[in-house]
Amino acid sequence: MGEERASGSNPKRRRLLFGLLALLLAVAAWWGPGLREAAALSAIRGAIAGHDWAKAESLLRAGLPAGAEPTAPRARAAAAERQFLLGRVFRRQRRFAEAERCFEAAAALGWSGEEIDRQRMLARAQRGDVRVVEERISALLAEGGDDAFAEDCYESLAEGFIGSFRMDDARECLDFWSRWQPSNPLPSFWMGVIEERYERPVMALERFSKALAMNPRDYEARIRVARLELDTAKLDDARRQFRACLEQRPDDPRAVIGLADCLLRAGDLAASRELYLDALTTDVTKEQAAAALTELGQMALEEGDVARGAGLLEQAVNVDHRGTRARLTLAGALLRLGDAEGAKRERDTAQRLAERQRRLATITHEALGKPDDPNLRAEAGMILLDEGFEREGLEWLETALRIAPTHAPSHRVLADHYAASGEMERAAHHRGLAGDASRPGAAMVEAGGTAP
Repeated sequence: MGEERASGSNPKRRRLLFGLLALLLAVAAWWGPGLREAAALSAIRGAIAGHDWAKAESLLRAGLPAGAEPTAPRARAAAAERQFLLGRVFRRQRRFAEAERCFEAAAALGWSGEEIDRQRMLARAQRGDVRVVEERISALLAEGGDDAFAEDCYESLAEGFIGSFRMDDARECLDFWSRWQPSNPLPSFWMGVIEERYERPVMALERFSKALAMNPRDYEARIRVARLELDTAKLDDARRQFRACLEQRPDDPRAVIGLADCLLRAGDLAASRELYLDALTTDVTKEQAAAALTELGQMALEEGDVARGAGLLEQAVNVDHRGTRARLTLAGALLRLGDAEGAKRERDTAQRLAERQRRLATITHEALGKPDDPNLRAEAGMILLDEGFEREGLEWLETALRIAPTHAPSHRVLADHYAASGEMERAAHHRGLAGDASRPGAAMVEAGGTAP
């Protein structure tokens, strides 16, 4: 009889177990994706809090749907949040066009328009239009809210103040922020940026080193520490920091060229040459490529291969025509090759470039004491545009027009620039606002000076 009871109970027990298993599977099917997404978002927010933008971007992209927009409500909500957070990550890195695309995608998926508008407002502050939004940002900070958004606000204000040369306001903002979050490395980082603007490398190094000590994974702090240690002749420390940078980002030309510079100063010509050549295979800017080519050309000259050195230096000048050192070194090489006319041409061009660069440095220093002077900004923008720095030149001119929207010299420079670029509608718009205004610096010529 005991056997019958046992055998009779087995089917019931099995049905109960199968029922429980089915229930667990149903719960897992319903809650599993949500739990996985919650865990992923926790890791993403941790990367953002640690200012590890590369990791945050990688994690966010990994969870975005490929192809068409998701249709299920839960999937749409998850995709909207990821697009919004990715936009925040891009904005924090000043990748504004990519950030805006993400915000548009987040809005299309149903993310809060108010939160997106706040991020756009912070981007506006970062770009230098801080006067228009600083009161609203300050009001939002006064209302309270989560710490992540407050950090966004403080950083955007500080960055906007620095970009507008309102250094006293930037310091006040950073001082308050550092008292509120004493363990946050960003106030120290931005104070380092201010010290760099004032060309105080020792103090800048101290600030960036403090930021790096708080967050050893902060790549931007580390690369700045490395460069400043090199600039202040701390070769061993700089070499160690550049090597650490290369462990994080093996293809960053800043780190490759920086380590090459260290080895060159230490006398290791063979190793530095290999690194300069390696740098040219990475995603270098024109300035970085020209710097590497200039060093390679200089080494060839010192080894007695004048023709090869001149060839490398000509490449440097062709890549970046604004490099004065490359031109002066090339002038010496051409003279050794018997090309006196070419040498004179390079020397004259280098002298003209050096004069304009000195004037630009003077303007930058004057702007620190006169942040509301549109004339200085217009002249700086003109010099940068003339020397091929289009993005930087336009930014200076835009800030001049934010200070004084009817500033005629700025409109004159913009009219000339857009006309030369073939954008005739824009050129006509600025020409109408410029009237009879002269280009910035013309008054110096009329007074007997030299236009920059």
